[in-house]
Amino acid sequence: MENNIDVVMLAAGASRRMGKWKMTLPFAGRTIIENSVYQALAVCSRVILVAGYRCRELQKLFAADRRVRVLVNDDYKRGMFSSVKLGTGAVGSEWFFLGLGDMPLVKPDIYRLLLKYKGTDAVIPKYHGKKGHPLLLSPRVKAAILNYKNESTLRDVLADFPNLLIPVAAENILIDIDNPEDYETLLHNNRAEADS
Repeated sequence: MENNIDVVMLAAGASRRMGKWKMTLPFAGRTIIENSVYQALAVCSRVILVAGYRCRELQKLFAADRRVRVLVNDDYKRGMFSSVKLGTGAVGSEWFFLGLGDMPLVKPDIYRLLLKYKGTDAVIPKYHGKKGHPLLLSPRVKAAILNYKNESTLRDVLADFPNLLIPVAAENILIDIDNPEDYETLLHNNRAEADS
């Protein structure tokens, strides 16, 4: 841990497109969600993990780590913004990151890079013009998220604030696991990287 800053990480969905729950699928010697969480914790002080579907498994997985707080979103079926609001409400740091639990390839250096640009309300990495994760968000954005209605989206909130897009050379900021093909590609690329 290098910085006193929280990360809200979303992991509440049921992985319907995947056909099986993706958070605890094996990857790189751990699970997908463990990789995502511990990459963030290399730089940040705490992960607020927003669970929903199969929440008890995530609570058990991280029970021994005080740096991970698992919150249960009973309304996760209402959409992602309900999880964003719940997690944001538990943020203790002034600024915070917002990340996705199914993005195990986001490396600590991405978190470090975004922190260098802290000042604009929303700092967002981009790869070849496409926005990725995590996002670094200001206290003003935090307050706005909590005031928006549950039917809103994060895009609605961010439209009210200056956004700074930071070009990065890492395609990993775009790679999440939505379906079996994504998972197979992830495993294949990780094996190839390990062998090279």
